[in-house]
Amino acid sequence: MRQITRARPIVAGQERMNPRIILLALGMFALGTDAFIVAGVLPVIAQETGVTEGLVGQLVTVFSLTYGLGAPILAALIGRWPRHRVLMGALGLLCLANLASALAPSFPFLLLTRILAGCFAAMYTPLAFAIGIDLAPPTKRSYALALVVSGLNIATVLGAPLGTWIGEQFGWRLSFTLVAALAGIACLFLMIGKLPKSATPVSLSLRERLGPVTHPRVLQALLPAFLWNVGVYVMYPYIALLLQQKIHISDVSVLLACFGLGIVLANWVSGSLASRFRPHRLVATFLVILIGIQCALPLVATTMIGGVIILLLWGMSFALLFIPQQQRLLNIAPEHANVILALNNSALYLGIAGGAAVGGFALRFFAVPQLAWIGAASMLVALCVVAIARQKK
Repeated sequence: MRQITRARPIVAGQERMNPRIILLALGMFALGTDAFIVAGVLPVIAQETGVTEGLVGQLVTVFSLTYGLGAPILAALIGRWPRHRVLMGALGLLCLANLASALAPSFPFLLLTRILAGCFAAMYTPLAFAIGIDLAPPTKRSYALALVVSGLNIATVLGAPLGTWIGEQFGWRLSFTLVAALAGIACLFLMIGKLPKSATPVSLSLRERLGPVTHPRVLQALLPAFLWNVGVYVMYPYIALLLQQKIHISDVSVLLACFGLGIVLANWVSGSLASRFRPHRLVATFLVILIGIQCALPLVATTMIGGVIILLLWGMSFALLFIPQQQRLLNIAPEHANVILALNNSALYLGIAGGAAVGGFALRFFAVPQLAWIGAASMLVALCVVAIARQKK
């Protein structure tokens, strides 16, 4: 008797993810490692280059400032270029910029390479999100976006601590070599995998990209995100100095991994909370918690156990703000969703740049532990802006 085999219908949930999305996430992993690595190896760079820790902190400033300002400008300039070529070119150039950082003969040259790395990172990130969504089936696009973003999150748990450990054991130059290798591998495999050509998207002018900033409510919603990132990054680039002084250890890679783990856990928790409570209430609540934890940071991080706990909570309280902040912006101007979320990303990186700059300047007059309280003051201003915005509704 002949057996008839019937074709099984394709269920939407069974559609397979394109493996090239993982390569996009690897590129984000390289970028995230690049963004966070200086904080872990800051004392080593300062010692070898003969400059102050505050000046080394400006490596974070120039990278983040270039990223924050460069993202909308570069997107407007290269908007009509083939996306797959720009993405692979940005990864390849990020690899070369980090090789240049590893080989930098002087601190000014190292500063220049961080500016270039920030430019190429600003080119890569939005394209990785867009192409990742295009590669996924319609029912899997949210998962594809989460997978690409996971590369950045994993970098805080694994990439930056690994780079810190390498820097402590073998020198900071090898830390940047690690980032170059990650970016180079991702670029090579994307070239082998051949990203599909996509239609040239409609390019927005720089005026159109920055247009929503002219709306007072949008500007009032972006300002707190800028301020609380200033508050966190007044302290974070110099966290290795604080931990070495308080706990008397040279290798802080495990403690940095705890901060990154807190960010990953928060991203998982924040989504469920955001679906149950109003975003404005969540932002205000999480800001209060973040202020309290940051004020306690130099007081609690005096033992290894205390450091593990407080850095985990610090990372969680900081990352819990991200999703409700996005929801606030989308509720204000849903018709400008793509542009306004890009502006929010720029505000975050400008906050990182501002915080690192303020922290480096403050080190001339204050001890490292006091940076945490200076940053908390910026968060308090952010909380006031959120409260004022709520009263105006």
